[in-house]
Amino acid sequence: MRRIFSLPLLLLGVTSTLPAQTERPIDWKALEAESQRVLSDYLKINTTNPPGNEIQGALFLKHILEREGFAVQLLDSSELGTGRVNLYTRLKGNGSKKAIALVHHIDVVPASPQFWDVDPFSGAVKDGYIWGRGALDMKGEGVTHLMAMIAIKRSGMPLNRDIVFIGNSDEELGSKGAIVFVKNHPDLLRDVEFLVTEGGNNDVTNGKLNYFGVGVAEKRTFWQRLVVKGVPSHGSRPTKQNPVPKLVAALDRIARYETPLHVTPGVDKFFHDISRTYSEPQKSWLSNVTVALRNPKAKEWILGDVYFNAILRNTISLTGLTGSNKTNVIPPEASAELDVRLLPDQIPAEMLATLKRLAADTAVHFTTLLEPKAPLESPTNTDFFRAIERASRERDPNVFVTTPMLTGATDRPSYQKVGIKAYGLDPFKVERTESQREVHGNNERLRVENVGFGVRYVYDILRYAQ
Repeated sequence: MRRIFSLPLLLLGVTSTLPAQTERPIDWKALEAESQRVLSDYLKINTTNPPGNEIQGALFLKHILEREGFAVQLLDSSELGTGRVNLYTRLKGNGSKKAIALVHHIDVVPASPQFWDVDPFSGAVKDGYIWGRGALDMKGEGVTHLMAMIAIKRSGMPLNRDIVFIGNSDEELGSKGAIVFVKNHPDLLRDVEFLVTEGGNNDVTNGKLNYFGVGVAEKRTFWQRLVVKGVPSHGSRPTKQNPVPKLVAALDRIARYETPLHVTPGVDKFFHDISRTYSEPQKSWLSNVTVALRNPKAKEWILGDVYFNAILRNTISLTGLTGSNKTNVIPPEASAELDVRLLPDQIPAEMLATLKRLAADTAVHFTTLLEPKAPLESPTNTDFFRAIERASRERDPNVFVTTPMLTGATDRPSYQKVGIKAYGLDPFKVERTESQREVHGNNERLRVENVGFGVRYVYDILRYAQ
């Protein structure tokens, strides 16, 4: 049962003028059950992007927050479009230190119900899991933010830092929600020093937690479309004006290209950190990966891991190819799309020049589909990172904290542009195989006990960061 307290000023978040209050104990078992119900209900709301319809998720969160005494704003609908908003609220502290922002995205990627064991928007609790699109990416983390902040408010914990809660639209396609929020509301972010969102990775294999992974860097998206024009005609009479062979030849040259290996400082630290979990000779290889990459045997082993390979170089994946929609028609145009991901310190113009050189055909025209965001590198020598380390050690003193690079993309660079130190946090312990299979895949789900673990983990991080 939720506790209700008759402290009007506290419910409004005005804590700086009140005398010191005794913190009220938290019933963690009850909060865990409540958080599980909230996540199940949140997953029932279909915010598939496109089209998004994030306003329904925002209204759900708004109702919960207002019931707890928060003043909530739904913002930016005119720029984001019909059915789309950003959500903002704040739990006030005494203002002696700068604020911490908790950010999650309300939208989710599409789901194909025919490949799921349950309705993707059922929020079903089954076999010890809460099922639904967004359980891992990232409504589950959003609920840990929400319920940790609510727990702090109910407890009356004194705060030196305000806690800001933001729900963004459109992260899964173009990050327009975060971009618009940062552009339109600098006043709401001016005092924010630290921000946490998705982008962490706690590595779990066969039930064993290997490390807590905090995201301090991510690769930059640089999607490209390649187009070759031709002359349409009947497929029974081959011509030199067929655009498909030219495009395929260019793509073949690009696909066979191996991008140079490049060890960034953060990646070097990550490999050194995780080397302790390996036996020889892998332990020595990872402890100094720059040297190991000169050893053919070590190089083959390291690059044989798809994640290791992706954080050691720029990557190019051919993901889309379009020609004629009829077998007997030579099309007027052939096109392809490339998912290009750049390391944080790489220059987009240089990569584009490389792609054009590889294509080696002026008939191939390039268009950038998604301009790279600002490079993301956040420091580890901060009060917030130390708070994460402390909360992590309390959960398992034998497990270390490290900084894996995210190969995907988040909203963090949009916020870092205004001087906020942005971190990726994974508040759960999810098996590596489950995460790989279910994020953007079928049967996305989260173990029931992970919800309570995540809420208390975030709660402690926020407490220690004060």
